[in-house]
Amino acid sequence: MDSKPFKIMVALVLRGDERPVISQSVFFTEKLNAQLTVIHVNQPALSQPKGKIAKHIDEDAIREKITAYGFKKILNKIDIIIENGESVSEIINQYAHNMDLIILGHRKMNTFKSHIMDSIDEGISNLVTAPVLIVQKN
Repeated sequence: MDSKPFKIMVALVLRGDERPVISQSVFFTEKLNAQLTVIHVNQPALSQPKGKIAKHIDEDAIREKITAYGFKKILNKIDIIIENGESVSEIINQYAHNMDLIILGHRKMNTFKSHIMDSIDEGISNLVTAPVLIVQKN
């Protein structure tokens, strides 16, 4: 009997605070003998908050960050998806349909900000049908 491998997708922003997110992704990938896919969505400059410069992330940047966090051992076992678009939630949802687990990072928002806007991870978890693990980044 053939069993499908367990598939995990982790969404990364690459702001420098995602070590816990990558750590949990590696942990579950190893424990479940799963396939790990890393996804990043480059947003256009006009989608960025005022004063922010849109930094274009590529596969090399993701591999460098994973290595810098001490997880070089998984580099040859991951798939990397780089997309461009306005809606991070909708793009991730397009790839989430065949995943068994989605791992997302979350940055705490101050009370005022949390009352007027949803976080991106909340938008993603509202769209996808797979279970979602939210990892605190700070």
